[in-house]
Amino acid sequence: MTDILLTERQRREREFYEEFSKLNEPSEVSFAPISGKETRPWNSYWRVIEIVKEHFTSEDQKLLDFGCGPGENSLIFSKIGYEVSGFDLSPSNISIAKRLAEKYGLTERTHFSVGAAERLEYADEHFDVVVGFDILHHINVSQGLKECSRVLKKGGLAIFHEPMRVPIFDTLRETKFGRWVVPKEASLDRHITEDERKLTTDDLKIIRELAPDFSAERFLLFSRLDRFIRNPSSKKPSLLEKMDSQIIRLLPFLKSYGGIIVLVLKKQ
Repeated sequence: MTDILLTERQRREREFYEEFSKLNEPSEVSFAPISGKETRPWNSYWRVIEIVKEHFTSEDQKLLDFGCGPGENSLIFSKIGYEVSGFDLSPSNISIAKRLAEKYGLTERTHFSVGAAERLEYADEHFDVVVGFDILHHINVSQGLKECSRVLKKGGLAIFHEPMRVPIFDTLRETKFGRWVVPKEASLDRHITEDERKLTTDDLKIIRELAPDFSAERFLLFSRLDRFIRNPSSKKPSLLEKMDSQIIRLLPFLKSYGGIIVLVLKKQ
């Protein structure tokens, strides 16, 4: 993909992730979410993988990793049994994904290419499942979802994991004190790009119009505090995530305050 084909926003995103990937190249992939040794339904990332696993029925199924980054999730989906395609704006991320696929012997079941979410280079109704982790808030939501629907087979699922704007928390975060505690400026260290923005209720309206068969789960209430009290390298389950799950189950009205949303869209 040449520069002339990119919008200004896409160019900025690609430049950011070209640098970010150099500083954060993964050396290995954790297959713990599909190992069968434990389940973490209260963890939003594990929950997405659980949904993907639940809908696997045949090695003929094709899955699109929608904005695959360095490909770690693509390899997990491939291990489940899907034939996986992944695209990303960053050529560096795609190179990393290919190296990881080779390391784990998954090159025959994974296919990676440079591309943009708003203009996919795949055939109509090609995929059984589309999965995107933290990608919609980096793109034009309407254009990206229209392309997602185009390449998804009838009856297929699109599953997205996204940060969600919650006024009561985000209003506090946008105060001078909130910005001091949790800076919002673009930063490689904090993994924040110049153009990203959390999904809003208006975005959910757009999604519902494009995909009426739509369900959502919310996560991240008190587990917001994990960023301050939890070792980021810890692989142990988060106690606060477990607590959030129980609170939302007992007090369902609180789910609207969850800062992470997992969306499941079914194409009619």
